[in-house]
Amino acid sequence: MTYWEIERAARRFYPAIAFDGLFPRTSRIRVLKLLWFLTLLFGLVALPSIFADAPAWVSSNLWSIVLFSRGFFFLTLPFSLLVFAFHSFVNSFFFRGFEQTIPEHFSPTDAYISYEIATFCFSADPRDITDGFLRFSFGRMIMARAGVDQNVLEQFRAVRTNRLSVEQLAFTPSNADGKMRLFDIAMAVFTLDAEFKDFLFKQGIQEKGFRDAAAWVSRDVLSYKKHMRWWSRDALGRIEGIAKDWSYGTAFRLRRYANDLTRLELPSLSSKPKYVQENVERIEAILSKAREANVLLVGEDGGSKKDVLYGFASIVKEGQVFPQLEHKKVYVFDSNRIISGTAEKTKFESEFIQLLDESVNAGNVIMVFEDFPAFLQSALQLGSNAVGLLSPYLNSSAIQFICLSSPTPFHQLIESDGMLTAKFDTILLKEGESLDVLQTLQDEASVIERRQGLTIPQPTLGLIIESADRYVTEGIMPDKAIDLLYEIAGQSSQQGKKEITRADVLDFVRTKTGIPTGTVGVDEQQKLINLEQVLHQRVVGQDEAVSAIANAMRRSRAGVANPSRPMGSFLFMGPTGVGKTETTKALASTFFNDENKILRLDMSEYTSPDSLSKLIGSFQTNTAGVLSSMLREHPYGVLLLDEFEKTTKEVMDLFLQILDEGMFSDMRGKKVNARNLIIIATSNAGSDLIWQYMQQGAKLNEKKDEIVDAVVKQGIFRPELLNRFDGVILFHPIGDAHLRDIARMMLEKFRSRIRARGIDLDITDDLITYLMKFGNDPKFGARPMNRAIQDIVEQKIADKIIKGDIKLGEKVQLIAADLQ
Repeated sequence: MTYWEIERAARRFYPAIAFDGLFPRTSRIRVLKLLWFLTLLFGLVALPSIFADAPAWVSSNLWSIVLFSRGFFFLTLPFSLLVFAFHSFVNSFFFRGFEQTIPEHFSPTDAYISYEIATFCFSADPRDITDGFLRFSFGRMIMARAGVDQNVLEQFRAVRTNRLSVEQLAFTPSNADGKMRLFDIAMAVFTLDAEFKDFLFKQGIQEKGFRDAAAWVSRDVLSYKKHMRWWSRDALGRIEGIAKDWSYGTAFRLRRYANDLTRLELPSLSSKPKYVQENVERIEAILSKAREANVLLVGEDGGSKKDVLYGFASIVKEGQVFPQLEHKKVYVFDSNRIISGTAEKTKFESEFIQLLDESVNAGNVIMVFEDFPAFLQSALQLGSNAVGLLSPYLNSSAIQFICLSSPTPFHQLIESDGMLTAKFDTILLKEGESLDVLQTLQDEASVIERRQGLTIPQPTLGLIIESADRYVTEGIMPDKAIDLLYEIAGQSSQQGKKEITRADVLDFVRTKTGIPTGTVGVDEQQKLINLEQVLHQRVVGQDEAVSAIANAMRRSRAGVANPSRPMGSFLFMGPTGVGKTETTKALASTFFNDENKILRLDMSEYTSPDSLSKLIGSFQTNTAGVLSSMLREHPYGVLLLDEFEKTTKEVMDLFLQILDEGMFSDMRGKKVNARNLIIIATSNAGSDLIWQYMQQGAKLNEKKDEIVDAVVKQGIFRPELLNRFDGVILFHPIGDAHLRDIARMMLEKFRSRIRARGIDLDITDDLITYLMKFGNDPKFGARPMNRAIQDIVEQKIADKIIKGDIKLGEKVQLIAADLQ
C-alpha cells in the first residue's frame, strides 16, 4: 500500500480532523463536562419553576434565583447540545476501524485506516516523512516509550541529512484485517530510513525494542478507544438485567462447606494482566454453554490460577457477564472440611449428594474445586468414588463446575479418564510466550505509571523480563516478571525517582541475588582483568586451569555467554590434593564474595540404582530430592560435584541435561533452575596417566587430548557429557617449589587463627624446610603437608599454650630443635 493510497483514504476524515485542530479533543471533553454540569445544576435549581406561580413556602428572593437559574439552563443547554453534536461528529470518524468483540454490522467496513493515520497524513510533509513522524504526537509517544531522551531527539532532528520522501514509502499492514495502524507507520519509517535506524542503534535501541515500543503505544490507543466508547455493543451487551436473581433458590448446605467469592472485595478484571483477562473470557464462554459447561483449569502452583478464578468472580459480581451467567454465585468448595466432618464413606456420600442437589435446585451455583485431584484422592481414601458421584451433575445446565489442578496430578490422575475429561473444557495455563509476557508487563507498567507517577520505558521492561526469566527461580512467567516489576517500582517510588531505568533494574537484581550484573565498575573491572592473579592468591601453580577458569568467567560477566546454560561449568581432573577444591573455594570467594556460597555434593554417595530419585525426588514415596531442594533454597552460587566419576550413568545423564539447558524437572515435573550456578565437577580420572606424563617431563597441556581420550575409552565419561562442560581442566601434580608456597599459605592461615587469640607466629624458611621432610608425598599432593602442619606446628603451639610457655602478645618462633 502506497502513501498516496493512504492519503486518498484519509480525505474522508478531513472535516473531523479540521474541527479537531480548531477545538482539540482534550479541551472539548473538558468544556463538554463543564457545560453538562452547569446545565444539570441550573436545571435542578430551576425545577420549582414548573409551577405557574411561586409556592407559598418560597420567598421572593429564592424565587428570583429559581427564575435566574431557568434562564441560564436554557442558555447552557443549547451550547451543551451544540458541543455534544460536534463531538459526536468527530467521534463518528475517531472510532472508525476500531475492533469490537461483538461485530457491529453498521460499522464502516471500508475504513482500512484509522483516525490517527489520517491525522498523520495531513500533518506530515510528503518530502520528509521521518520528521513528520517525529513531530507527530503519537510518534513522540513511541520515541519516549523506546527510551529516547527528548533533548537527544531534538538534536538528531537538527542535524539530519537524509530525507525520506513519500515516493520511497511502501506500507504493509501488520494485521490480517488489512487495516493500517500507527505501528505500521512507525515500522515503515524505521525500515526505510537508514539514518534514523542508525540513530536508534547508537541509543541502544534495536529493531525489536522499537517494534515493542510502537506496539505498546498502538495498543494503548486502542485501549483508550475501548474505554471511551461506552455505547458499543460490547459494553451495552453486558448491562445487567433486572430482577433475574429473584427466581433463584438458596443452597444452605453448600454455605456450610464453601465460601462465596462474590461476597468478597475483588479487584476489577480491568486491573488484571491481559493473559488473565483472556482466560477469564474463555471461562465465561465455556460456562455459557447449554450443557456440560464445566472448566478444568490446569496450571502451575502460584498466582496464575487464582488470578484467573478471582478475575472471573469479579465480573460475575459486577454483572459484567453474558446473560446466561447473570446473578450466579461462585462458591469455593472446602473439600477438607467435608472430608474431615464426615470421616466415613456413607456419611460423606450422603452429605455430598444432598449438597449437590441443593445447588442444582438453587440454579445459580458455580462450584469451584481449588485442588480437584486432592479432593478425588481424599474421597478415594474413604472408599468413595467422587467422580461417580459428580458425573450426573456434570451434564446439568443448572450447575457449573470450575476445577483447578496442577499439571503433574492432572496428567497422572485426570487426563487418562476419558469419561471425566469429556465433560470438561480444559484450559492449560502455560508459561507465557515472550510476546504475551511483554504485553502483560506493558499493561501492568501503564497501571503503575498512572498510580505512582513513574515513567517506565520499553528497554526497562525488556530487561525486567530477561532478569525475571534468568534470576528469579521460583514461579512462572509472566508472574515472575510482574512481581519483579512491582518490587522495583516500589523501591523507585520510595527513593523519589521519576523514571525506572535499566540501571535501577540491574542494581536491584544485584542486591537481591548477589550475582554481579549491569555495567562493570572500576574495581570489578580491575578484578576481572587481573582475575588470574586474584585466583593465584589462593591457588598455587595450575596456570592452565586458572587461565581457563578466568576466561570463562570474563565471558559470563560480559554477557556474551549462553544465558540458557549455567554461568560456568568445569570438569577438574587430576590427582588428589592438587588444589581442585581450593580452586573452587577461590572462585566462589572471587565471583560471589563469599567462600561459603558453595553447594557440595559427594557423588560417591550416589552410586546405587535409586541415586537419581535421591537427587530429584520420588513421586511414589513423596520424598523431595536433595539436589532440587538444595537449588530451590540456594539458587545462586557454586555447585561442587566431588568425585563425579563415581556416580551412576542416570545421574550423569541428569547433569548432561543441566549443563546443556540449565534446567531439570523434579519428581513432580516442576522445573528447577540451575542457570545461576557455576558448576564444578572434580574427578581423579586420568590421574595415573597425568602422573606418568609428568614423570616423563611432558607438557600436560600438549597431552590433554590423549588423557581425555583414555578416560573416554575406559568408559568413565562419555564424549557428549565432556563436551557440555565449558572446560575440561587438567590439574598436574605439585612440585617441591609449589609445595613450599602452599605450606607458607597454610601457615599463614594458621597464623591468622592464633593471632585472634593474641599470639603471633614467625614463619621462617627453616620451618618450611623442616615441614617438607614430613609433608612431601607427590602422590597425595598438599594433603600430607596439611597433616604435617597439624601434627607438628599446631600441636607444638597447643602444648606451649597449655604449659603456659607462651604469653599473650608474644611472637613464637619455632626452630628445628623445638620440633624434634
